[in-house]
Amino acid sequence: MSSTPLFSTYRQGENRVTSSMLAVFERIGLSLVEEILAKASGEATLETVTFTNQPKAGKGSVPDARTSADFTYLFEVKTVRGTVRAKQLRCHLEDLKEGPGRYLFVLTPDAVRPAALDVVVDRRVVWFNFAALYDAITAVVDDAFLAPSERDRFLLRELQALFDNDGLVTSAEVVVVAASQAYPEYLASSAYICQPGRAFREGLTHMGFYAQQAIQPHLARILTCEDHVPFTYEEVLRREGNGGRDARIGGLIRASLEAGVREEGQEYMVFLLSGPEAPETVVLESPVVNDTVAASGRPWAWTMGQRYVSLAALRRPGVRTTSDLETS
Repeated sequence: MSSTPLFSTYRQGENRVTSSMLAVFERIGLSLVEEILAKASGEATLETVTFTNQPKAGKGSVPDARTSADFTYLFEVKTVRGTVRAKQLRCHLEDLKEGPGRYLFVLTPDAVRPAALDVVVDRRVVWFNFAALYDAITAVVDDAFLAPSERDRFLLRELQALFDNDGLVTSAEVVVVAASQAYPEYLASSAYICQPGRAFREGLTHMGFYAQQAIQPHLARILTCEDHVPFTYEEVLRREGNGGRDARIGGLIRASLEAGVREEGQEYMVFLLSGPEAPETVVLESPVVNDTVAASGRPWAWTMGQRYVSLAALRRPGVRTTSDLETS
């Protein structure tokens, strides 16, 4: 079976992006594709393959096991904002059977849900934008449990770069990180420390913290970021002697090692941030409470890794919940 060329040479943007995305999905395997689409769409699960021990088979026979698959995913990809049309979606749905595992994924660069989707009321239609897909890819690439191969990581990051280069990822200068432990650490140290090599968008100005089911009020200014910083006492001595931001990072390394919260000899990515009381830090009137739910109606985390949003949207009057951000 021949594979889709990577990356596509189509000239039309829509076809090029779709073909390139398909080529990556084809190569990384079904389980990772399921994870990415589930995270991007907010669906709790997108089970495509089932594994059953000793299934009932009739006529008195019971096989030892069964692996089965029955699903169809249709994609409607738009690379221009505001171009989704209800008529086109209805035509796609006519070709899509009813039942579990049938979805029409509508992928667009729009910052908010296109109005055409409110006209087509059908559980099979699932919209998400390139920003959500970008974030879902980042979450999968960084997931130690899923542990994608180096090849898969490379392909997914190249796909992210394609989205970025084509201007498909909604402009947003605030990265909000999942921070049940990182938020208290920020309040104490005015810093954020994470695993090395983690992918973040270019052009970020502020960092927010998602903890206790809400975006917390402090949006810290990003002062600098250094990757692959060795957490050793030798590095502490080298940096403390330099003064300035080097000395701050040296102090962070020392505090982390002495508290035992990070492993000596390992490398980390370090963000130096404006402090909670600093004038550069934007402080919201109140936390932005998460009210996101999956299609099943169950509560769903607003982010499990990182997510991007504009500073203007967070500061807009009346924004009290995460759903307000989608409509602001």
